[in-house]
Amino acid sequence: MQETRTRKIAKKCAAFWNGLNGDLFRTGRSKRDKGVALLLVLTYIAVMTSTVVSGFMNSQVSYAISSNVRDDLKAYYKAKSALNLGRLMLTYQYELEQDEFFGQRLKKSNFQLYQIMDLLMEPFKSGIISVDVPNADKTIASFNLHDAGVDAMGDDTGDYHVHVFPEEGRINVNKFSSGAKQKDLYELCMMIASPEYDELFNARSSKGNKLSRMELLSAIIDWVDKDSEKSFINNECVLEESSGDESNLYVDQRKKYQVKNAKLTTLNELYEIAGFGDDIMEAFGDTLTVYPVEKINVNLASAKVLYSALCNAVETDQKDNKIWACADPTVGTQIFALSMALEGYQQFVSNPMNLLYLYTVENETSVIPGVVPNGTVVPFRNVAEFNKVLQAMITDSEQLPKFLLYSPTAYLMFGDKILTMTTAGLGLSNLTFNTTELYQNITTASPRVFRVVAVGEYGGTKRTLTTVMDFNTTGGQYLYWREY
Repeated sequence: MQETRTRKIAKKCAAFWNGLNGDLFRTGRSKRDKGVALLLVLTYIAVMTSTVVSGFMNSQVSYAISSNVRDDLKAYYKAKSALNLGRLMLTYQYELEQDEFFGQRLKKSNFQLYQIMDLLMEPFKSGIISVDVPNADKTIASFNLHDAGVDAMGDDTGDYHVHVFPEEGRINVNKFSSGAKQKDLYELCMMIASPEYDELFNARSSKGNKLSRMELLSAIIDWVDKDSEKSFINNECVLEESSGDESNLYVDQRKKYQVKNAKLTTLNELYEIAGFGDDIMEAFGDTLTVYPVEKINVNLASAKVLYSALCNAVETDQKDNKIWACADPTVGTQIFALSMALEGYQQFVSNPMNLLYLYTVENETSVIPGVVPNGTVVPFRNVAEFNKVLQAMITDSEQLPKFLLYSPTAYLMFGDKILTMTTAGLGLSNLTFNTTELYQNITTASPRVFRVVAVGEYGGTKRTLTTVMDFNTTGGQYLYWREY
């Protein structure tokens, strides 16, 4: 009985299913038609699936794009915040120098806020003022600004920092925009006169330049001066009467253009001047600037720029042939060794750890006893002090080899050979300098023109702002701005 009932139910289900199949596939049609219908259904499902997946992926991409835009915007404003904080601190340097109490003390010590910019920036990022032991994981004192009710400091995600590089210590090629002066020309002549650069100006060498030394300097003058006449400089680095068309150097070039006859805007614009290429820029690019720097700051100048300043002031019997004082291999080597030793002295004193070791472990009271004041923490506080250190390098046989070891230029150019350089071996005792000419060309004053690089980071995105600020005007003036 039960089995019969089960069979009846099975028959009814089968009949229902056959009827359903007939409705769906139109009973009587071929199996091929049924397959087409199934294929259409599967195709519909596939299209709908791809549409849903595509919509999901598009929404993910849109979300990622909007997140990146958000992170980029936040990183940009963090970089801008770092830049503004850097500008504020640089401005405060000159406010302090005008203060009745701090002014004289700052000038006497030549203390510069830009040298501790990272330390000053930290409370803005963390909201905590702390005093740490150098090179040790130990904090002497700490103060939380949030506990004192100071908001909006150290309470955000992301990071930012700023790097400040003074432009002083370089030679300003835009000086020639108001006309070439013999004194300014000598600075450049002396710097490129060394025989080590002969290959750069030898047209037959693999690195040969099409222009001679004096032709290259003439091209610089003609590019920035206001007239259209070609400048001429003789082999003694003396300006002669101008004549001819200064644009002739650019006529045969594939890209023809006229001489600018205006100031350079950026240092890279030097590539537009005839004779300038990667080889010249590699040799002298870090010694030049296009911003308003009048004198060489000996606290910041590299050995190459110090070499120019010393060559410009060295006493020579050939007064009418001054350029060849440093072009002479013997004199040039002597001056360059002095320049590197002065650079090494500058680097030694600028490093607090060197001074800490000197004043504590070695129990010394002065970097050069009897020459510079006890406990000095800056290379040169005035030009007279620079001259005293210079004379010590010449007369004291221990000073030159000692500080050559700290010169980055010396190791780069001479390697272990600097260990054999001595005052006696170089014959430095024969050198004399015209202090009047030396003091006219150098300075130790607080730098006023800075290249400021501010970096903001947020969510893996980084934005960088590079500017040049001129603090010869109150509050600082932007001379250059670049975002990337």
